[in-house]
Parts: sequence; C-alpha cells; structure tokens
Amino acid sequence: MNKFYWLFSMGIQKSLTYRVNYVLSMLAAGFPILLQWVFWQAVFDFSQTNQMYGLTYSEMLTYVTLSALLSQALRTGFEYDIAQDIKNGGLNRFLVQPISYAGYRFASFLGNNLTYFICTLILMNISLLLCHLYLGLDLSLSQISLFFPAVILSLVMQFLLFYLVSMMAFWLQEVWGLFESVRIISLVLSGGMVPLTVFGDKAMQWLEFMPFKYIIFFPLQIVIGKLAIAEIMQGMLMQCFWSALLCLVAMLLWKRGQKQFLALG
Repeated sequence: MNKFYWLFSMGIQKSLTYRVNYVLSMLAAGFPILLQWVFWQAVFDFSQTNQMYGLTYSEMLTYVTLSALLSQALRTGFEYDIAQDIKNGGLNRFLVQPISYAGYRFASFLGNNLTYFICTLILMNISLLLCHLYLGLDLSLSQISLFFPAVILSLVMQFLLFYLVSMMAFWLQEVWGLFESVRIISLVLSGGMVPLTVFGDKAMQWLEFMPFKYIIFFPLQIVIGKLAIAEIMQGMLMQCFWSALLCLVAMLLWKRGQKQFLALG
C-alpha cells in the first residue's frame, strides 16, 4: 500500500510541476466550446424551436460546455508509456518485483490526474452556476451531488478502457494509430462531441450495449436533470458492471501478453 501511495504522491508532484500544461489544455478547450455555442445558437435560431434532440437551448449549451471540460479531465496518455515498457523491455523490472503493474499504472494515473481533475470539476461547477444565472438552467443539489460519484466512476472506466487497449502492444508493432482511433471513437460515442441523442433512437439502442455512453453522456444527463433517481442508480450500476468487465478482460489480456513477452525474451 505504501508503494502505491508513494507513486500517487509522485504523480501529484509531477502534475503540479507541469501545471502550465493544464492551463494550456483548458485554453485549448475554450475554442471548441465557443464554436459549439455559435453553432447551436444558429441551429436553434434557424429552427425556431425550444427543444432539439431532447434538450432545451440552455441544456444544450450547458451540455457542450461541460462535455468539453470533462473530456479534458478524462484524457489519458499512460497507454504510450505501457507500449514503451513492452517494446523496450522496461516491463522486465515489474515482473521480478513484488508490485502489481496495473496497480502501479493506476496509482500513477490518479496522481497525475487528480489535481487537474479537481480543478476541472471546480470549473464545471462555475460553468453550471453561470448557465443557471444567465441561461436559466434548472439545477438541484441532488443532481449535483449524484453527478460527482458518476464522474469518479467515469474516470475509473476511462483508465480501464485505455489500459485494456494498451495491452494490444504485446501483439502489435505500431500502436499509435490504434490508440488515437480508440480515443476518437470513444470521444464521439461517449458524447464528448455532441449529445448522443443527435444520432437517433437506433444508434442509442446500440450504444446501450457499449460502455462509452457511461463515460461522459450519462454523468452530464444527471447534472442537467434528464434522469430520475431510479435511472441514475441503474446507470451507476452499469458503470460498475462495465468497470468490472473491462478489468476482467484487461487481466486476461495481461496474462496472455505476459506469456508472449516472456516467450520472446
């Protein structure tokens, strides 16, 4: 436990050292938010309707703002480090030491992202308040309080998804294309670009069988008040289910990949 706490602490120190990166990433997120606001304002003005794709004007602008911020908060990058460990033999030291590689990566990931994650949640709360004051968005304490555990589960799911994908480095020579493809697909299918309702009812039915919607779309549905308490509880159970399934598959791939790694020397 002390080992993982040390790794977690080192990750926090590293994130604080490179805090300018966070400021730049948030500034970079501001431009897409502005474009989304201009786009949806034009769409609502042109359609002369109060609601589109199940969201009102204020809910849509709130959604695209929070989705851009949450997408930044959930960004990974450790998958490239895992691929380097596998390709360059750095994995050897973990195979002979009494430490879980997955635990090492998770502790480092939390340490590296916790400060940014908390800062982003603060920004999201400020954005919610502004949307409430200037756009008339309805808010309740119950929505906000249930939003936080859902976002924490989203962070766990995001880690497990990319940890699983990084296991492909045991069998693939080049993984950059795979990682970026999964990142883009996950961003779109999780609702990080636009609300998933934009894709229609058929697509929504298919997405029920995938983990992506529970990473961004589901938590944001909570905070803008689109889900009843029973639906929120069911959604959180699905987040736990997908987390367990992703973890199980990642463990199986790790065991098979470890054999491949040892066989190749």
